[in-house]
Amino acid sequence: MDERIYQIAEHIVEIHQKAYEVYLPLVEDVCSRTVSEAGLSYLLDYLLDFVCDEKILELYKRVCRRYLYIYPGCTKFYIEAYREMWEEDCYSAEIP
Repeated sequence: MDERIYQIAEHIVEIHQKAYEVYLPLVEDVCSRTVSEAGLSYLLDYLLDFVCDEKILELYKRVCRRYLYIYPGCTKFYIEAYREMWEEDCYSAEIP
């Protein structure tokens, strides 16, 4: 059983690494120009699924910072979505 858990954890790390490799050029592209709000939403939707990984979280933050004043409503929606999806679990784990 322990070996199987280790294999699953290894696979998750590999998936996150592959996601980072795929999303890095997309984030660089989106941050180098101004995309539509729909394009921004599309990218942030996909990044949100992987922001438990530190490197992908940095990409997510980079995109949010870049577009905060261009599409404030959209960007704030995704900041809140991140908080609801990921930070809430961290806080609830600390409370007995």
